Amino acid sequence: MRLLRRRLTYANVIATLALFLALTGGVVWAAGKIGSKRLKKNAVTTAKIKRSAVTSAKLKNNAVTTPKLKGQAVSTAKLAEGAVNFAKLAPGASVVASASGGPALVNSVNSAIPIPLSGTAGFTPATGVTDLVNVEARAIDLARSGAEPCAVVVQPLVNGQLLRLGSGFLDLTAAPTGGSDFSPVSLASASGPVGLAQPGVPQQISMRVIGDTDCTAGSQVAVSVTVTQFK
Repeated sequence: MRLLRRRLTYANVIATLALFLALTGGVVWAAGKIGSKRLKKNAVTTAKIKRSAVTSAKLKNNAVTTPKLKGQAVSTAKLAEGAVNFAKLAPGASVVASASGGPALVNSVNSAIPIPLSGTAGFTPATGVTDLVNVEARAIDLARSGAEPCAVVVQPLVNGQLLRLGSGFLDLTAAPTGGSDFSPVSLASASGPVGLAQPGVPQQISMRVIGDTDCTAGSQVAVSVTVTQFK
């Protein structure tokens, strides 16, 4: 004890006290003094972040960008009701098929003339989804060659079967002048559902026109078809 008292000087006491503070109270001091600038790059890893520590209020505006979203992270269940409207759909997002054909000469002997389509004319309907076929026919230089009207009928087909749109098919006419019941029609369009009863079965659309010998040699018809999807 006599030896200990001889060694217990002011300097020893201060040094011991400083060591004690460094090991205890110094930790508290450091917690209040270490800011984000003192942290080493990549020091705070995912494993060191407490569960639910990062809330939406702590996220900077526009911090979560598209590249930072995990693949398929935003599911249908996570979308708010009415969140996706037509303004937020990319152009053509609801179009699953689109094709066009013609012009085709129509002064034939009342026979069916195929109109080859270019583009995507096939689709596969899904269960619970309404697919709407939209067809438009346009006359080009359609004119009568005699007293009778030049009347042609445009017919869409799905998998080789005739598809009736609305009240029927698309009629285009070039009527004679004076006292006729026929009105000239140079543009016709109609729509109808397809594939509701055949989900999962591929549907191939084709077009044909029934010509008329009462049309002039230069009478032609062009067609276009689109399939739009509604969920």
